Amino acid sequence: MRKTRIFLLSFVMFSFFLIANLWITSGFAEDTKKVAANKERIIQTVRFLSEENFPRSVSPENKEKTIDFIVKSMADAGFEATRGEFAIKQMLCDSDFPSASDQNGNSHDTIAIELHRSAFTNIHALKKGKTDKRIVIAAHYDAMPNSPAADDNASGVAALIELAHLLKETDELNCNVELVSYDAEEIGLQGSRYHARKLKSQNVDVVCMISMDLIGYYSDAENSQDYPFDALRLLYGTKGDYLGMVGRPEDAELISNAKKAFQQATTLRFEAIAAPKGLERLLSRSDHFSFWQEGYPALFFSDTGEFRNKNYHASTDTWDTLDYDRLAQVPVGVYQLIMMIDAANAPESTPEQ
Repeated sequence: MRKTRIFLLSFVMFSFFLIANLWITSGFAEDTKKVAANKERIIQTVRFLSEENFPRSVSPENKEKTIDFIVKSMADAGFEATRGEFAIKQMLCDSDFPSASDQNGNSHDTIAIELHRSAFTNIHALKKGKTDKRIVIAAHYDAMPNSPAADDNASGVAALIELAHLLKETDELNCNVELVSYDAEEIGLQGSRYHARKLKSQNVDVVCMISMDLIGYYSDAENSQDYPFDALRLLYGTKGDYLGMVGRPEDAELISNAKKAFQQATTLRFEAIAAPKGLERLLSRSDHFSFWQEGYPALFFSDTGEFRNKNYHASTDTWDTLDYDRLAQVPVGVYQLIMMIDAANAPESTPEQ
């Protein structure tokens, strides 16, 4: 079952009895600086990744162009981006081959060897804060081989780059803010899994991870939004005009405040929900899940993909099918959310002696 189907399945089990309880409030800066995104820059990013450099993550040449583009884009926003290389280890032994086993399936003289696939590359950019706490904002840049992948996920990378520009003029924050472009999401979340495990092994205090994956396709037409169950139409309507977000039940307050932050900063319709306890593993098709596995709070932002965008994973997922007026609001809302989270993690003041 694909990631967007699972995203909406979580609504079924929990919407009816949780959504009314998500209006928990806690203080954060109400006077956050108003910011605006550069829509033309977002369009240029999506066009480069999905059209000019298609296919962007299959051929080595195009993949290097993609990495160089993201690194340069982050530099233009005042961030020094670094490459994080990793490889996926596999074990292979004689018993993997039928010829090495007898008719009863017993293998003989088994010798295991270690294989490494070609290197994968995550791209990291860090804005240093006053504490060691960290907020991670991420979008995967790899794509399915046959698809221009404008929505999945050039839209998320464009929002990530635009967020870097919004953060450029921000004063020193309390938390370190790390912007990450992940590789190998489409083959098992390998990029985010490597990153989340590395942060955990280093005891990094990640106060929140935000994954932006499929955030650019919207429609005001009736019946443009599908659901796995008809009952959901009563809750969310039949128009694909909203951005969805999902988090863990234990992060209900964070989810509520994320919705509040978006509503303060944008006019984009925003629907937020917590994943039912016990069903977190089902929501395992995007990079937020790698952080859930390590015990970190993480939020997944999506336009619900295949339930709205029939171009999902197809050759028709092109740059000109996206709604850039709405897409341009996403980094603004995420910026406001970062400010909220950061304000809640200010260093504790030392009492005067």
